[in-house]
Amino acid sequence: MTQYNLEELKILNQVLLALFIVADFALALFFYNSAFPWFALVGSGLGLAIIVLCWTGKQHLYFISSLIVFTVLFSIVYNWHSIIH
Repeated sequence: MTQYNLEELKILNQVLLALFIVADFALALFFYNSAFPWFALVGSGLGLAIIVLCWTGKQHLYFISSLIVFTVLFSIVYNWHSIIH
């Protein structure tokens, strides 16, 4: 496997890990609460992004950025009925 392929797989793994972390936590928050606590989802996503940024610097920038994007996306998806109505 070439170095380019390894780098692409690392990027893909970082993005998928961020997706699975946020999606699982958002689904758990949705099932265990009557009103979706989007502050908890946004706070945990941003907090984890800050922690990873402080520990690793810009080495895992794809993970950090996709974690923030998926946090905002799932917060909008699970609060769609509150935003529209």
